[in-house]
Amino acid sequence: MMRAIIFSALAALCLGAHCRPIDGCLRGATRCSGNTAEICDADGSYHELADCDDVSERSGAPFVCAYVDETTEDGHITGHTCVPASEADAAAGGGR
Repeated sequence: MMRAIIFSALAALCLGAHCRPIDGCLRGATRCSGNTAEICDADGSYHELADCDDVSERSGAPFVCAYVDETTEDGHITGHTCVPASEADAAAGGGR
């Protein structure tokens, strides 16, 4: 009986805290999940960084989630983020 009460309390706590499985990722790692860029936080779980469908809707231009590795005047940038669809196509060799 006590075990059932403890399990119920933990389940309620987990639901209230929006528990999610731990991905086991390294802090700062990025990935695309569908058309959403995600970043790994200190807890080892991926969280939404940018929803590229939302970026597309707000900008009026198509954006896709893609890996970026480039040097700009602000420094070296690497990771997954939303980029204009035409740039992603060019990077994949689909256009020039």
